[in-house]
Amino acid sequence: MSSQPLTPAERAACAVCADWLATSTAVGIVAWFAVAAALAGLATGGAPHPVLLLVPLAVFERFLAVRVALDARLFDRLATGSLASLDDLDAGLRQTLSVPASKAGRPLAPRLAGARRLYRWQTVATALIVLLAILAWC
Repeated sequence: MSSQPLTPAERAACAVCADWLATSTAVGIVAWFAVAAALAGLATGGAPHPVLLLVPLAVFERFLAVRVALDARLFDRLATGSLASLDDLDAGLRQTLSVPASKAGRPLAPRLAGARRLYRWQTVATALIVLLAILAWC
């Protein structure tokens, strides 16, 4: 395993990604308020059918929120040098989270793209929860 340190440009990309992913906390707060609004709508006699999707969608959003938060912290560590290389990151992920060795060795660009994709999915899940909250009041 060659442990190539990240370049300054790669560290900058990690820092920007970490900061952007950190904004997912606000997305999560919107999701929680929308869940509460949907449940309130249901409690006041709103449409029950859309709310049936609420629980699995809320669980999915929370899973994504945890993954995005983890990625934000990991990219921050890469940016600051606490993790000096992607090989160090992969070793830590294998030891701590039992991530398969087959996922190791990916370049930075696909990792950044994957983190952005998780963030987008969290945003989509939140938008759907908001839609369900609106429908619950109809």
